[in-house]
Amino acid sequence: MINNIRNIIFDLGGVLIDWQPSAVYKTIFDTSEEVDWFLDNICTMEWNVIQDAGRSLKEATEVLQKQHPDWHDEIAAFYGRWTEMLV
Repeated sequence: MINNIRNIIFDLGGVLIDWQPSAVYKTIFDTSEEVDWFLDNICTMEWNVIQDAGRSLKEATEVLQKQHPDWHDEIAAFYGRWTEMLV
């Protein structure tokens, strides 16, 4: 039976280890209200799911930065600092 296993897929974020985007944004914004607002309105979970479906992180970041140019650097941090979100 073991010889039939060809691939193993690990889902890290929230499965094997916890994934918290707020961990990064707590170092960027001054208050938890600002962190919550940003993640609820700019880098949303709905936006992140699109990348899980196959859109590249580069394209996703660029699209969102064009939609919200005032948040350029904060948007870049979402995937640029993703390893810091693994807690």
